[in-house]
Amino acid sequence: MNGIWIRVNERPTQTHFYCFKKKITAGKVNSLKIDVCADTRYQLYINGVLCCEGPCQGSWYQRYYETADCSDKLHDGENDITVKVMYVHDGAFISTFKKDRAALWLRADFVCDGERRDFQSDDSWECYRDDSVSFERDVHVHNSIPEFERHSAEKKLTKVEISPYYEAQTECGCYNPWGLNEPYILQKRPIPQMQTYPEKDFIIDLKENGVIELDAGKYTTAKVKFKIKTKEKAKIKITYAECRLTSNGQGGWYKNMRDEAGGLIAGVYDEVEVDGEFTFEPFWYRAFRFIRLESDTEFELAFASFAEYFYPMHDIAKFRCSDEKLNKMWDVSINTVRCCMHEIYVDCPYYEQQQYDMDSANEATFTYRFTADTAMQKKCITDMAHSQIPDGMIQANYPSTSIQVIPDFSLFFIFMVRDYLLYTGDKKFVLSMTGYIDRVLEGFRGYEDERGLFGTTPYWPFVDWCPEWPNGVPVGGLDEPLTVSNLMYAAALNAAAEICEHCGKPGAASDYRARADRRNELTVRYCYDSEKGLFKNTPNRADYSEHTTLWAILSGAVTGDEAHALMERTIQADVSRCTFSMNHFMFRALEASGCYNYADKLLDGWRKMIDMHCTTWCENPDNPRSECHGWSSAPAYELSAVILGVKPASPGFDTVRIKPYTKTLDFAEGEIPTPHGKIYIKWHKEDKKTIVDYKLPSGVKLVK
Repeated sequence: MNGIWIRVNERPTQTHFYCFKKKITAGKVNSLKIDVCADTRYQLYINGVLCCEGPCQGSWYQRYYETADCSDKLHDGENDITVKVMYVHDGAFISTFKKDRAALWLRADFVCDGERRDFQSDDSWECYRDDSVSFERDVHVHNSIPEFERHSAEKKLTKVEISPYYEAQTECGCYNPWGLNEPYILQKRPIPQMQTYPEKDFIIDLKENGVIELDAGKYTTAKVKFKIKTKEKAKIKITYAECRLTSNGQGGWYKNMRDEAGGLIAGVYDEVEVDGEFTFEPFWYRAFRFIRLESDTEFELAFASFAEYFYPMHDIAKFRCSDEKLNKMWDVSINTVRCCMHEIYVDCPYYEQQQYDMDSANEATFTYRFTADTAMQKKCITDMAHSQIPDGMIQANYPSTSIQVIPDFSLFFIFMVRDYLLYTGDKKFVLSMTGYIDRVLEGFRGYEDERGLFGTTPYWPFVDWCPEWPNGVPVGGLDEPLTVSNLMYAAALNAAAEICEHCGKPGAASDYRARADRRNELTVRYCYDSEKGLFKNTPNRADYSEHTTLWAILSGAVTGDEAHALMERTIQADVSRCTFSMNHFMFRALEASGCYNYADKLLDGWRKMIDMHCTTWCENPDNPRSECHGWSSAPAYELSAVILGVKPASPGFDTVRIKPYTKTLDFAEGEIPTPHGKIYIKWHKEDKKTIVDYKLPSGVKLVK
């Protein structure tokens, strides 16, 4: 049984909930397994109990379906099956692909008391539109996901007609004998269901007439539930805030101590109208630390809870050392990555919820240090590959129904594939990505100017959120080549060469190495200021930054003593500094140039966040927009890969190097996940010597 897509016989002009319903009769012994998908999002309930939700965010080329074992949700007699579908109108849920109306696909493998009674979505189902709920995008949040809910007190369900759309062909690849694709190309979900953790109670910070303020104890992403009672009809505003804001004494607000008593709770909100009693559970998760419920009419909050909601990252590696702030950094990094890790890696869970290449490359790297589960990284790479446009560029964020291109972000796709190979050894999958990689690199070659430098493009040449750079672009970068982009291009060519060397493509590897050398030679010739001893941001402007230095080192344009001296000069010079988005790579350049003694100073930005009681890492320094940004979790890598000193030396961790950095601590210990099992390591200082103990899993060899 392939299953039949059914859809409503109306084309919505706004976002709506549609409830597809069917009744089945079960016996005393039942087996029920369901495959399900919908347009746009759905939740599957059996007798009011949530079984699964989705569909997992995919691409134009594939729509995923979920499989749920619902056997334990059935009881003897009549059972209700409800699929709550949120059909999202244009302009919202920009990372979810859809067609012109709400639709459902479901097939069920059902055995009742030994008798097979399989069923599917068809015209025997009923459908109701929920007209008591409307949706609103918050005007202060660009591309807000999702639209926030507005509930009226009067429940109003309107029956709508449905009709069969077409029979899906999941097993044969969703293409007919003439190679034409079906309206929805279905594939099995490649990652597990998101995990909803046990419900927790809030801390009540404030309770007075018409206002209740709640604290979750730390920043989280969660499903929330509120039971509200009123004596008369009342409208309740439920505001979700990443942190409390501090008054500047002049009517304005800014970010200081994130949990300051009496600080303002402001941000996006749901709104519910209650006349008597109402239990509110938003369809989509919410990101928050604090919540404020307020009304002009008296109300009672009879019940309030939150259940944390993340990608199920289990058996998370441990780290501990002699510096308690570093231990705190490990914990905050884990919380940050988890809050940014759902069906896709998101840049931030409060705002766009988009999977950006640069953000995701960083988050993927940090995830390798937490868990041996690499399904999320593989899905992310697949998503990015599906976004490639004709000139070879990878879209800056994907899945997305709009196209955004940041040239440098295409290079992070290559770094991500290289790291995936290193941590997993999955050469078959990586080999399938080499064609996409080659198109990226050929695309960059297509924008070379008469000197051979990678030059200007029609796209956004974002580098970093330096305060002095308009829109994250070094001054002059819209009109002439960016030095950092050319150096990153060379680093990506070297990464592509490394991939090809391991995947049996020596000719391509040799070509990429030669092109990287040529790229570095040209960049040194046109962009290096011999008087200053620094790389300029562009060939014709005397502006400088840490970014050009770090990528000159990581690309191999400068090496050895020259790299060390360049880094020393850069640190002492008056140049633009990296923000949190680029600091992971600054750490790598410090390590590669023998200047890692400066790393401890670089960690001061994270120490400052801890002192301000941040429980996730901010997007950028000082007064950031986002309080939770995955790319800022750089300390996780430093603690695991450098302080503990354990790194893969060959694809799949078949060989490992162990070289702890011990200069600033008395001891450190922890775990490193690998495909072979965990590596356990601890070191301490004794009589001015460092004693290192480690235990390798079977199949892993230590190399110098």
